[in-house]
Amino acid sequence: MEINITKDWDNTLLDRKEITFNISHTGATPSRDEIKNKLVAQLNSRHELVIVDKIRTEYGTQNTTGYAKIYSDVDRANEIENKYVLERNEPKPVEETEKPAKEESGESPEESTGEEAVAEEPIAEEAASEESAEEKPVE
Repeated sequence: MEINITKDWDNTLLDRKEITFNISHTGATPSRDEIKNKLVAQLNSRHELVIVDKIRTEYGTQNTTGYAKIYSDVDRANEIENKYVLERNEPKPVEETEKPAKEESGESPEESTGEEAVAEEPIAEEAASEESAEEKPVE
């Protein structure tokens, strides 16, 4: 993934720097976290000061365009940005993205496999009884 900043300007009224960028990547569109980490490294900024606002990948291409804002301090970012934008730009914990769906619901893998095995047995018995009913001639 390579990020090229196409335009940057200072917005002195809102006390931030704004940039537009192009990303050339392979495979799926990079996540907001990946883009943000790359921008932080490239711009020598802090993670909480960079807000990735828009990301757009045109259908069928592996080029993404985007818009980001780099604030001078955290208080100014919290004052200006909407709450949902700030939540969207928070880093996601690695543990949550790697857990399977059953572990998130609070069940352990042993409990869920036992319940599934019990649920499958009656279904097999019903299917066998239906087959035997079809084989018997009707009098």
